[in-house]
Amino acid sequence: MLFDMAWDRIIGQERVKELLRRAVSSGHVAHAYLFDGPEGVGKDALAIEFARVLNCQERGADACGKCDSCRRLESLQHPDVRLIVALPAGKGEKTGDDPLKGFTDDQMDALHAELAAKARDLYHRISVAKASFIKVNSIREIRRQASMTASQSARKVFLILNAEEMNAEASNALLKTLEEPPGNTLLLLTTSRREQLLPTIVSRCQVVRCAPLSVEDIAAALQERDGVEKDEAMTIARLANGSYAAARAMTSDDLLERRREVVQFVRLALGQNRTALLKHVETVLAGRERADAERWLRLLQSWLHEAVARRASSGDGNETRDDEDVQRFVERFPGADLTTASRSVDRSIALVERNVYLPLVLTTLALDLHRSIASPSE
Repeated sequence: MLFDMAWDRIIGQERVKELLRRAVSSGHVAHAYLFDGPEGVGKDALAIEFARVLNCQERGADACGKCDSCRRLESLQHPDVRLIVALPAGKGEKTGDDPLKGFTDDQMDALHAELAAKARDLYHRISVAKASFIKVNSIREIRRQASMTASQSARKVFLILNAEEMNAEASNALLKTLEEPPGNTLLLLTTSRREQLLPTIVSRCQVVRCAPLSVEDIAAALQERDGVEKDEAMTIARLANGSYAAARAMTSDDLLERRREVVQFVRLALGQNRTALLKHVETVLAGRERADAERWLRLLQSWLHEAVARRASSGDGNETRDDEDVQRFVERFPGADLTTASRSVDRSIALVERNVYLPLVLTTLALDLHRSIASPSE
């Protein structure tokens, strides 16, 4: 999809866009920025577009999208803009070596494929096999590259994506660079785990806080960029917790199947068959990471909210099968304390975020739901 202006490629984040545009227009651009915020809200996208605007040959607050610099950055092939990400150690690599030294042809092909994917989609998260941290050689390369004359631009830009992935040695090397920044060099860091960075690194950057995206912005992006139907896009956006990346992950899931899992969980939680409930919990959690479990809980939360809305209305007679599940639930449990049930789901989400054992979270939630729905007077 084509966009008329550089900033139009960014979903939402209007406050941040305006902050960066003012910095460019006034000429008061700091030597280092830290884009901080939840996963999937567009931090990398903002940093890359900021670099594109700063290197645009038109020298305005918006990139022209037509000059040689803009075209090169659109494909992430600009000689004066470098992306720094977690990489595996090259064969025989020693401290001070080029960070790509010792890479096999397959490793280089994989890295180039990830960069190409990032160029096509600024919300793609670069992931290289066997890469667990950002190497000190990658950070030291900043000094070497910064000492060279920029080929096209007034400054060199280094983007350190997911900066919390720097190991201790790399963090200390970056700190030295931040303390004595090379002339005409801009450092752009992104992170969703600011607390894992050295406080001295954070203090030497201008922190740009990127907020969770609105439901409306996520839904619009899903429709325009991913071809998701309006109703489904709104449902997914409500479950995404402000993250476009999380929303896109859900578009590849069978949302209808996940909803059926939720309905079955509620049925079993309100019944007496503990063995069946435990087996269902195992099925729900099978192969899922914590982020998936959290999204599943948010789908349950959404289902309960539908029940509240349905209880407040009489229905219009045009319910789908899923709506009928909600309607039957409301009719069967007219005295259910849905407010308490919803709070129980909120507590479960918080426990997931605190790394509590997932089967324990769901079985405890089932007991809480039984008390508040099947036995609200207890």
